[in-house]
Amino acid sequence: MIYADMFLRGAAIALGLLCAVALMARPEMRRVGWPVTALMLTKASYLIGSAPGIADLPDGWRPLLTGGAILLPLAFSWLVVEIFLDAPQDRWPWLGVAGAGVALSLASLVWPPLDIARGLLLLGLYVSLLWLGLTTARNDLVEHRRRFRPGFLAAMALLGVAVTSVELVKAQIDLPLFIYPLQAAAFLTLSFAFALWVLNPSADLCCETAPRPVPETRRKAAIDAAVIDDLNAAMAGGIWKREGLTIAALGAEIGVPEHRLRAVINQRLGFRNFPTFINSYRIKSAQAALADPAQARRTILEIAYASGFASLGPFNKAFRDRTGESPSEYRARLLDSAQSAPVPENHIAISKSERPRPV
Repeated sequence: MIYADMFLRGAAIALGLLCAVALMARPEMRRVGWPVTALMLTKASYLIGSAPGIADLPDGWRPLLTGGAILLPLAFSWLVVEIFLDAPQDRWPWLGVAGAGVALSLASLVWPPLDIARGLLLLGLYVSLLWLGLTTARNDLVEHRRRFRPGFLAAMALLGVAVTSVELVKAQIDLPLFIYPLQAAAFLTLSFAFALWVLNPSADLCCETAPRPVPETRRKAAIDAAVIDDLNAAMAGGIWKREGLTIAALGAEIGVPEHRLRAVINQRLGFRNFPTFINSYRIKSAQAALADPAQARRTILEIAYASGFASLGPFNKAFRDRTGESPSEYRARLLDSAQSAPVPENHIAISKSERPRPV
């Protein structure tokens, strides 16, 4: 059984490192290649360090393997947010939680009772990442990524939960030997599924904003052009103001199948998720209202509601993500610059009583 375990762990490590090398060899994929490499190296450290025969390794290897295994949750979180969260500012909270887990792991080496807190924190992290993948999949416009997302995240998160649970139990009792090859087989299965995805030439893992090249035919171009015309007409009619608008509802409104609408918005217009597409219209409307001196007395909340947002928090976040400023900062800057604009030298102020009246 030990030899089977060693074979499974070696195969999982080799396959993971192959994925990392393949991604790093492609310059356009290195953005995601770095977190993949980090994940595969830390996974290798964990698989070697948790093997039943670890006691036979030289002592000098133990700190290296322990350090790599401790960084595994952080590397995993880095990969997940890099692939599935397009906005960089949305990634930091997840990385912060993973970093806290790493800090607790290091602290538990000095004070073992902290290991329970570390395990509970990592369990919460993996469950939250699973929730993230499942709840945001419906808004993902990248078809290859959208199909892969739920299964991959569910498997990875469940494996993380299982591994963390085993580690917590292992600290209390000696586990039977058959648990170890099962664990290694799970890692190998996930490594194989991940390799099939990332080594696919059509895989879209990076977060470029430009539309991807689409195989052209005259008929497809004509169909997409008609969809864009219908979409533009619906947007001009203000459908983007509808609270809770989904891509399925938008497709039904303009009479376009959801899969076709997803492909057009992603491949023709360059958006990778549906909320970003809708918010581009909402933020543009809010910008016009905030810059209008005639609307200076309207509150930010009123403008948020009028722009299709259900509350102030999402509006502030979406506005800052798109403009780099909060709505109040944007308004103050635009209105202050308008008030301080110099008056032309040939301008003569005319009082209200001196203005000519229409005959």
